[in-house]
Amino acid sequence: MSRLRPSLLLLASLATACGGSLEESASESELATREDAVTIPARGSASTLDFGNWNIEWFGSTSNGPSNESLQLSNARDVIKGADLDIWGLEEVVSTTSFNNLKSQLTGYAGFLANDATVTNGSAYYSSSEQKVGILYKTSVASVVSARVILTSYDSDFAGRPPLEVKLRVNLNGRTGDVVVIVLHAKAYDDSTSWQRRYNASQALKSYLDSTYPTTKVMVFGDWNDDVDTSITSGKASPYKNLVDDSADYSFPTKALSDARIATTASYPDAIDHQLVTNELKASYVSGSVQAYRVDSYISSYSSTTSDHFPVLSRYNW
Repeated sequence: MSRLRPSLLLLASLATACGGSLEESASESELATREDAVTIPARGSASTLDFGNWNIEWFGSTSNGPSNESLQLSNARDVIKGADLDIWGLEEVVSTTSFNNLKSQLTGYAGFLANDATVTNGSAYYSSSEQKVGILYKTSVASVVSARVILTSYDSDFAGRPPLEVKLRVNLNGRTGDVVVIVLHAKAYDDSTSWQRRYNASQALKSYLDSTYPTTKVMVFGDWNDDVDTSITSGKASPYKNLVDDSADYSFPTKALSDARIATTASYPDAIDHQLVTNELKASYVSGSVQAYRVDSYISSYSSTTSDHFPVLSRYNW
């Protein structure tokens, strides 16, 4: 961006009139913050438990994804702060420093990445330089009971990114209870080998959920890298058909996006960012609340400055 906002033009004029320079009146970082700030309309509600998952495309990487790291960070901050959700599952976070900088600018939020010291098995499967999954949550709504990386024996099927599981204690509307959130970033690409790995991962995930959380409120959200109606791999059924077919125990609220042909990325027509809930949580789903939040309507050159994915949101009564 090359043009200054009116307030900055006024600042420049005042600085000149006083015999000083714009640089002497405001630092470049302060100007960048003001120039890049955008207002994202809220989508959360004070009375509901609000979830969002978002692949922030190589967040903090200086060699991949958006090239302006400070702009990507400020845009991510504005999206998360503005959307005003309670719990976020994030994918493709590379830099822990960038994540911590983001978190420090989000008053009222706490969170961590999968390689954090508090996450059981985390550092054994996630290094400091690779894509990581993570979580952010409002401290006024939730607190962490436990955190671990799961399904590690299927590490390859999850493309070296085994899911992050966090048990949260939620206190909302005067009611306290637990919810388990699992942040997932599945194997990418539409070749048959990648499809098979997603299929294997889905079988492992369902078996794990069936045996571990048969009566628990669970949200599995993230970048599934495939659709739930039919696969992005030509001629293949969705690798998540096993979960779709078990409608008594599981539900994809995001299947509504697939059915409506609503994309969750800026480049492809499919919905590949999804949310899976157990029937215990499905019972509280606010009908029609799921959406792919088109924040590109508010952020200039969104796909090149911020991410190639859109946040996916939903709300639940508590």
